[in-house]
Amino acid sequence: MRNGWPKYKKQVFNALRILVSIVLIVLIVRSVDLATLWNVLQSADPWYLVAALIVSMLGVVVRAVRWQILLRDQAVSASLGELTILWFVSFLFTNLLPSGIGGDAIKAYELSRSTGQSAQVISTVLVDRFMGLFALQAIALVALLFSWWLIPSQIAIFTVVIFGVSLLVAWLISSKPLWDGLARRLPLFARARAIRPVHALVSSLQSYSPGALVRAFGVGVSFNILLITMNVLLGYALRMDLPLAYYLVFVPITSVVLIAPISFAGLGVREGAYVYLFTQAGTAQAVALSLSLLVYVIGTVAPGVVGGVAYLLRGAHSYRAVEEK
Repeated sequence: MRNGWPKYKKQVFNALRILVSIVLIVLIVRSVDLATLWNVLQSADPWYLVAALIVSMLGVVVRAVRWQILLRDQAVSASLGELTILWFVSFLFTNLLPSGIGGDAIKAYELSRSTGQSAQVISTVLVDRFMGLFALQAIALVALLFSWWLIPSQIAIFTVVIFGVSLLVAWLISSKPLWDGLARRLPLFARARAIRPVHALVSSLQSYSPGALVRAFGVGVSFNILLITMNVLLGYALRMDLPLAYYLVFVPITSVVLIAPISFAGLGVREGAYVYLFTQAGTAQAVALSLSLLVYVIGTVAPGVVGGVAYLLRGAHSYRAVEEK
């Protein structure tokens, strides 16, 4: 049994993620009248849906720009077109693979294969993900400062805590003196850090220039404005009448919650977060659930369809190795 566990561990965890998604979706759907949910989705304004779709696609290109800034700082050469295609393909695998990091793994693997700079590429993927979330939390914090009376206290506190944790994580990762001090005091830590791939990755994570990080943060803010705009447009499509401040605070929280790889492609977790948060603002459960479903379709499935076309045109053989690892 012990010898067989590593072989089946991945399958077991993937099955558990799918089970978590199913359980959460069933619980959420049971709390909503399905006829009402269908009526809400059916009555969505198609013009706002189209506008949200355009914003979603533009957001993928902006993400590629942010990634390119980080790659150039690490002396990794890649065209914006190539990075944009990799982003679209990553959405395809986000939809297909149970793991929450399937898309990031695809981006890192494919670009590492073509450039031969694995440590640098992996570090840019990690920093890119963090910079995006950090920019989103910064937007939420600013919105909270100017509209704190609208937001329930527990949600406001959670937003501030998450921003503080983000700052702490950034310092822990980037502080070379801290890592050097730990290596001097903890022999096991020093040995782990000396492993060549680990050392290369850590060195890359700690070598970004302030200018590149500031530019990446600025582009990250631009992308997250697009992400929030997409949510607002979908809210308009459902005839939701909410102050902008709710979107500015709630969307970042849902993004943080989705980091945890506990469900299949975030299904169930996303819906639960949207229903919980937006009902706090007086939105009906069926409308909040409809919003989450539209966000998933427009923000994840639609780019994945584009990625699927790119996958077919480029050939599946380039990506198969990631699925087998």
